[in-house]
Amino acid sequence: MEIGNTFIVLAVILLLFDLSMLMRAGTRKRWRFEAAFLASSLACVLVVAAYFRLTMAFINDAFWLEEVYTYSSSSLALPYKIGDPWIGSSGSMLFIAFIFSILYFIYRIRVFGRERRFNIAASRILDIFFISILVFTILKSPFELLPMNMNPPDGAGLNPLLQTFWVLVHPPVVFIGYVLVFFACAFMLARMATGEREGEEELNSIILYSAWLFLAFGIALGGWWSYEVLGWGGYWAWDPVETASLVPWLALTAYFHLPGGSKDQMRELTLIVTFFMVIFATALTRGGLLESVHAFGKSPVGPALLIFALGVILYFSYLALRARTERARPIYSPEVDISSLNSISLFVAFWSLMFLMIICFLGDLAPIIGGALGGAPMRTTPEFYNRWCYPFTLVFVAALMGCSMSMKVKRFIWLIASIAAIGVILVLLRVPTPNWMANFGLPLLLAAGFAIAYYLGSALCTKGGRQSPYIWGKTLIHIAIIIILIGVFVSSTVQTESRGIIVKPNSTVDALGAKITLGTPTIYPGRGHVYASAKHFFTMPEYSGLAVDVSIVDGTTVYTNKSLRMYYYTNYGILSKPLIISTLRGDLYIFMEHTNSSYNSLFYALMGEKRQPADFRIKVKRVPLIWLVWSGVILLAAGMVILICDETRKSRMKNEKKEYPEKLN
Repeated sequence: MEIGNTFIVLAVILLLFDLSMLMRAGTRKRWRFEAAFLASSLACVLVVAAYFRLTMAFINDAFWLEEVYTYSSSSLALPYKIGDPWIGSSGSMLFIAFIFSILYFIYRIRVFGRERRFNIAASRILDIFFISILVFTILKSPFELLPMNMNPPDGAGLNPLLQTFWVLVHPPVVFIGYVLVFFACAFMLARMATGEREGEEELNSIILYSAWLFLAFGIALGGWWSYEVLGWGGYWAWDPVETASLVPWLALTAYFHLPGGSKDQMRELTLIVTFFMVIFATALTRGGLLESVHAFGKSPVGPALLIFALGVILYFSYLALRARTERARPIYSPEVDISSLNSISLFVAFWSLMFLMIICFLGDLAPIIGGALGGAPMRTTPEFYNRWCYPFTLVFVAALMGCSMSMKVKRFIWLIASIAAIGVILVLLRVPTPNWMANFGLPLLLAAGFAIAYYLGSALCTKGGRQSPYIWGKTLIHIAIIIILIGVFVSSTVQTESRGIIVKPNSTVDALGAKITLGTPTIYPGRGHVYASAKHFFTMPEYSGLAVDVSIVDGTTVYTNKSLRMYYYTNYGILSKPLIISTLRGDLYIFMEHTNSSYNSLFYALMGEKRQPADFRIKVKRVPLIWLVWSGVILLAAGMVILICDETRKSRMKNEKKEYPEKLN
């Protein structure tokens, strides 16, 4: 057995021992707690060792490992080799276990010596989660060896779409968000099992706000990656994995719009839904349940993840029914004050987000069910999501507006009706966009943005508002959501795209009001080394390249020292790198496509022969106000960071009050 697998198996055995000690530990049997802590610590160390073992395998070009062979090559840049463990299908599960081990080790140190019922229960549940993650890692191990008859001199090379800075940032951010949701769910289940709140207030808010931030930032980074590399100027395409990553964020956002002080179990239910959606998104990607540009091939990890999620849901259901019977806590008991606009708005915001989540989930689930029933391959179209998500998005925006206003409910209804009437007029006039959905929704978005900004301004005029980080954070998040939606509505409906234009070197072409002058192409002969097993069964250059210097006149502005690039990868084919010019009006997006001439030029360059292309094809696209989307994301992250810092400050003050009560009184 490869030593990395040995580390993981030993870690599972130690965690099982830890779990058995915690199950039998009594408050007076101190040695059991010490033995359990030692076992869990050693398990965490072994998982870290396994992760670094895989990392070193990539760095040292250990191509006898299937994972290293599939995702690396001898000429791959070192940063990508270091990031390869979280890029690949199997290695990414080990990376999740690696993150989990670090956070779990910190938690066990934190609670060592404070073995209350809550801490013991939480450690038990985290043990079960940790063991499950390691089992999923073993099911499709990153340490699997290639067949004995296959001894490749090099690797197949990393997919060029993954050879970008964002692959070093986006997956870790998303996985950290997922692991934080696991911890929050474990603490919630421990609280339900023991009936104790000790540790809940100190940790859960910080963990949940952090998970919210990481999930949001992960989606945004994926959008920019798609915009810059994967798509033709598109940051969102309703791809199954994209949609699956949005679902847990919607559920967690709904969680934060539940009213405080409620005596039902809706917070717990919403959190378990978030947990399930995280597992679903992981199974979709790592288990290959659907075809996607983000997903890997089918593996037993997908079904195993769903079985694990089902087990957690069944345990939650048992605890929820017990709480309903023994503690008279209903599953859901809406407490809506129909005379309070804020109360109604929170209720509407929560359920509009939940319906958005359900729509996205069903959109991903339908093709899976169709495939399981033996039907023809199918995919949920973007039109489905746009049509069904649109009304609930507007309802959510109206609810955000209501949360920021102090007026009678009837007056607010009249205000919304007036804004809707303006939207209808804009739809009839077909302004300011050619899309009726955007025209109808923009007045509401602008009105909501103004109302939220006015609410923030009013809060700043009061001493309490100026000193309340919570108000700052919450309001910035609401404003950010409005800004992002305005950017989405405008950029997706007003964008224009030219046809494919055949151009020759040293020529000038006009497209969408921009004058583009192209120079002489520069040919880059074959570079790097990969094993072209799928085609030739010997080592070849990884890629060849073609670059064309361009100067662009857009209105009164001249852009020089720009270039368009196109590559031919031996194992992956043609890839173009777009040129993006950003202004306050929007982005000018220029993309080069191959013709027969440019394809042949790249192919022969792979063999070391330089042949100038006679022509190539370019497309031009204008994406107006796209910067609103990215600005909104930054503002959203800022608001979440403020909330995290505020919760951390409250936790520190609470702990200081416990330790030094006489000092604070």
